[in-house]
Amino acid sequence: MMKFDMTPLFSQGSNKIILRLAVCSLPLVVLVLAAGYREFAVSLFRGVVLGLLDTLIMFAGIKKALPYVHEPSKGLAVMRRFRWYRLLSASLAIVLMLKLKFQVLGVVFGFLLIHIFLIINLIFIAYRLDKEET
Repeated sequence: MMKFDMTPLFSQGSNKIILRLAVCSLPLVVLVLAAGYREFAVSLFRGVVLGLLDTLIMFAGIKKALPYVHEPSKGLAVMRRFRWYRLLSASLAIVLMLKLKFQVLGVVFGFLLIHIFLIINLIFIAYRLDKEET
């Protein structure tokens, strides 16, 4: 069973994760653009930006909840509040794009792409932290 502390990572190095996510996803946007799907590439880029914004909100919530590590109920309340911020920002952005008649499928793909890259990134970080502790 892996047991390690990711607190320093979230309190100091979350900007590196955001930058890594952007660097991993933007070549895919350029590839779609080079393939000749300009409108879908623009939509995908909007989704990537929305996914990065969502990740920033999540990290902000984690940073706000860190002082309550010994009072889990307060930390949980903070994270629940930030969950609503994330849901509200993503849904408002998608509704706005639908209202403006923008292509939304690429936005959803970009949003999911960022979160898939985030999960992969966190798996590598957890593996590295586990190796350092053993």
